[in-house]
Amino acid sequence: MNPARRSLLRGTIPGAALTIALAAGLIRPVAARAGAVIQAARRETGPAGEMLLALQTAQPAASSEIRILVPSIAEDGANVFLECSSSLPEVDGFTIFVDRNPQPLIAAFWIGPGVVPELRTRIKLAQTANVWVVVRSRGQFFRAVKQVVVTVGGCGLGQN
Repeated sequence: MNPARRSLLRGTIPGAALTIALAAGLIRPVAARAGAVIQAARRETGPAGEMLLALQTAQPAASSEIRILVPSIAEDGANVFLECSSSLPEVDGFTIFVDRNPQPLIAAFWIGPGVVPELRTRIKLAQTANVWVVVRSRGQFFRAVKQVVVTVGGCGLGQN
């Protein structure tokens, strides 16, 4: 017997069975149950998950009270220092996004009451992109943005 033929058949039969089950409606894709998945994420991640769910339908307003300190030109996109702070009252969450990254959501932070709303972290940029910081203050979302030019990307090269 040919071992290559056997391994091909072993991989083909389960794949064909899965395709037939999907076509017959016996198995539903996970995307069809997105509502249940979101509810499960809310229960598991706590306040930060609730903040992200609320952000999905929010329209963050631009704010000059959010400060983003990130270099305008980053020589290496694999390691970019980011500092952000806010002078808005009662800040309880920060969310950091980088557009043009394979994974735009970089981090979401839940901040307890009485904590100074400042963050310092390092992020990875695939290429030249905008860094967005979204802050939740008194249940409303505010945003600020700063562009970072990457000369050597963390996930790719240069400016596209």
